[in-house]
Amino acid sequence: MKKNLLLLVLLLGLTACSTKLSYHFMDWAIGWEQEDYVTLDDSQQEAFDALIEKFVLWHQSKELSHYVVQLTEIETLIKTNTLTPLLWAEHVDIAKRHWFRLFEFALPELLPIVMSLSDAQVKQILTKLRQDEQELIKEFAGKSQQQLQQEADENLQGQFKDWLGSVSSEQKALIHQYNQQRLSTLDMWLEYRHEWLRQFEVALGQRTDRALLTERLTLLMTQPDELKSEKHRTFLRKNTESFGTLMLTINTSLSEKQSKHFYKKLNKLIQDLTELNQEALEKEF
Repeated sequence: MKKNLLLLVLLLGLTACSTKLSYHFMDWAIGWEQEDYVTLDDSQQEAFDALIEKFVLWHQSKELSHYVVQLTEIETLIKTNTLTPLLWAEHVDIAKRHWFRLFEFALPELLPIVMSLSDAQVKQILTKLRQDEQELIKEFAGKSQQQLQQEADENLQGQFKDWLGSVSSEQKALIHQYNQQRLSTLDMWLEYRHEWLRQFEVALGQRTDRALLTERLTLLMTQPDELKSEKHRTFLRKNTESFGTLMLTINTSLSEKQSKHFYKKLNKLIQDLTELNQEALEKEF
């Protein structure tokens, strides 16, 4: 069941093995990622570090409760067999809005840092992003449909195994069937990523105009689907609902041991997020 939780977990920048420990290292992880893309000067780094410290405190005290509510609702839907493909798609949209709030919170203090970037720093960022793009293209280049199908099967089987403890032959067959029927979006996704990078480069090139930079970054970070074609958005929506159908089917095939493993892992995640949220609230008083 990892897919119905994966996006939420990624939003937190957490690992499944130790949520609380990972969370307490979030500021370090964000800083490490930033250094991989750009070297800030002393004043920029000071402003960025202050933003991250503020962000983590806000996130822990304000945002984690939203994740707890959603995860608890998903658990109830699964337990009562009332989760539908349409409801799953709606929860994916809710999870996306979690992400959008992160950017909306950070943008006011992030803007001055972006506006202060030198041409050399912008070049460093864009060079790294282009490198990432080329590595991504290389990852898929030359692979047959059969190879892509096999990799998709293996990845999804690994995700389900993480949450269920094991994957039966019947469940592997269901995963394979889902991947066979899933609408291909690879070319459209790569095209979208290229357009996103192009638009981001334009935004950085016009970074001295605060209003224009705000508009462009808001589009790129909170409305990225606007850069996708109508066909791409339609395919993604259908695939999302198809995955919801897969989850429902696999849920009916769970053994007692798999079910126990799943709810134990899910409840531990909810408990960790709840305790982290309470810790932050207690610090405020």
